[in-house]
Amino acid sequence: MHLNQITFTRFLAALTVVFFHYGSEVFPANIPFFGQAFQAGPIAVNYFYLLSGFIMAIAYFSADQSKTLNKKRYWIARFARIYPVYLLALLLVAAGKFKDPGFTTDLLLNLSLLQAWIPGYPLSLNSPGWSLSVEAFFYAAFPFILIFIQRIGLKKVTLLALLLWFTTQLIHTYWLNSTAYQAKNLVHDAIYYHPLMHINAFILGVVVGAYFKQNSQKIETTFGQYSNVILFVSSAILILLLAQPQPAKIAILNLDIALTNGLIGPLFLLFIVALAINKGVIAKTLNLPILILLGEASYSLYILQRPVYGIYDRTIGKYLAIPEAAHFYLYLVVLIAISIASYKLFETPLREYIKKIAK
Repeated sequence: MHLNQITFTRFLAALTVVFFHYGSEVFPANIPFFGQAFQAGPIAVNYFYLLSGFIMAIAYFSADQSKTLNKKRYWIARFARIYPVYLLALLLVAAGKFKDPGFTTDLLLNLSLLQAWIPGYPLSLNSPGWSLSVEAFFYAAFPFILIFIQRIGLKKVTLLALLLWFTTQLIHTYWLNSTAYQAKNLVHDAIYYHPLMHINAFILGVVVGAYFKQNSQKIETTFGQYSNVILFVSSAILILLLAQPQPAKIAILNLDIALTNGLIGPLFLLFIVALAINKGVIAKTLNLPILILLGEASYSLYILQRPVYGIYDRTIGKYLAIPEAAHFYLYLVVLIAISIASYKLFETPLREYIKKIAK
């Protein structure tokens, strides 16, 4: 099952994270209403988790218990996919940090992809790497999630996934509004970065992906092309309206509600499914080779954003006298070019080499 039309959305999500970190004051992030979506980097990261679960299920799920996933081959493939570029980005950042206090601890945690597990360390060294620490846990758990689905059934696991999703939102909301919470303290790190606070999104993606794999023809027939377009457009608009970088204030309840731990996950999944079953102009456009290439390069775009920014800031940014907005867009062009080169010349060849020698 090929879902290339989804690939470009990974680039858009990664681009949102880059705007969140470095371009929140430039167009289109500075326009009213929809501009806030370009600053909603943490929500875009949550989209990665949902999409990852969905795609993993499409690739590997089978209701037949006799068909089991080769764990060793799977884990090697996942390691080969994420670690080489992750390590490259980490070393580029670490090269300028080795004299910092606590550098050895930071480096060891980042090398082992454990930084997100320990409050105080998720953003150490290459800060976007915290999400790979979370993703690595998902990859480690995925084969066992599949076995669990095969043994007790998809319907029961779906109910458990919804319960986990709901419980996670309650826990996050409770601590976000507690007196113990302060921006950037240990409670903040625990509820925003800890893998256990994000696995609800990944598992939701897995169960929806598994259901989609079993029932894609039925889903396509049920919705039809026009209904599908309406679902896609309406879910996209709602996401753009809801997405924002900071927690939303629910005045009637006097509560802050954050969207970063999967709260709008079901809406994201509606968007993903609507796009997956689309066979019209939207799908054909998103299947353009250049858009697929950008989607494939999105991982390098995401993980290399900080080291590339650091190098840019010390070179071009230091000596070229142009407005800040122009600097951001020039940095973005450089980052995209480096990401494509990384994908073609480093990421893909090294991934294939690791898989080959690991056989």
